[in-house]
Amino acid sequence: MKTAIVASLCALMCVTGPAAAAQDDDWEFAEDTAQQLTVAAARYDGGQMIVAQCRRGGLTLVITGLPEGEGMLRLAATRADGRSASQIWTTAGAPGAYRSVSPGREARFMRGGGAYVVSAAADAPTALRATFDLPANSANLDRVLTACGWALEDDRDLLAEAEVLLDRPRRGREPPPYRPPAVPEREVSCIVREMRLQDCRPDHPPYAGASNLRSVLRAVQGQEVYVPIGADPAAAEGKVFRVIASNQLLVVVNR
Repeated sequence: MKTAIVASLCALMCVTGPAAAAQDDDWEFAEDTAQQLTVAAARYDGGQMIVAQCRRGGLTLVITGLPEGEGMLRLAATRADGRSASQIWTTAGAPGAYRSVSPGREARFMRGGGAYVVSAAADAPTALRATFDLPANSANLDRVLTACGWALEDDRDLLAEAEVLLDRPRRGREPPPYRPPAVPEREVSCIVREMRLQDCRPDHPPYAGASNLRSVLRAVQGQEVYVPIGADPAAAEGKVFRVIASNQLLVVVNR
């Protein structure tokens, strides 16, 4: 399926002419109504692409042309207005291609244009730092988000990520490695208040009635959380905590 994602992106975008310059006014756009497929892309002279795709209601966000490495990338991202976010990307079936675990949130992060800078931690298995000059306008990117039922803005995008754990930390025990779920993902966000998950809600409105998502909401609402050993619990207050779930797994990970 991951290989199919990359193939479908190329099938649509590679026939639309020369690569768009990074400073073009808007994202390139293509659609195939018969396949219920809508695509927006920013392409660069070095061969890199950022592609947002809505296929039959499922949103995918892919970056190509990154260094080939591990199956997962944890990246620190910044945008032109100084806003920052931690992001998780997984391999997308082709060398150097990675798919966002939270495509709605990360696509919104790319709205507005300017420098989008991503970097891996100094101790990451794959050294990575890249800067993408995003198109100044985002109307075509918005068309893809809207086609898949995603909001163009979300107030929780502006909140810092809470560095908390679902399990009580123990000295000498490393947290389990992050294992992204199989697509399609369902994302729930909660606010940390008095070290409990409160105000939990689905981040993608069309999925709000899904039975597995209701199960996730019941499981996490009010759940106690913990900070890593040595961290200050007060620092987590009022921050956002995200849970990724899929049809196969109920609660997969705390970010």
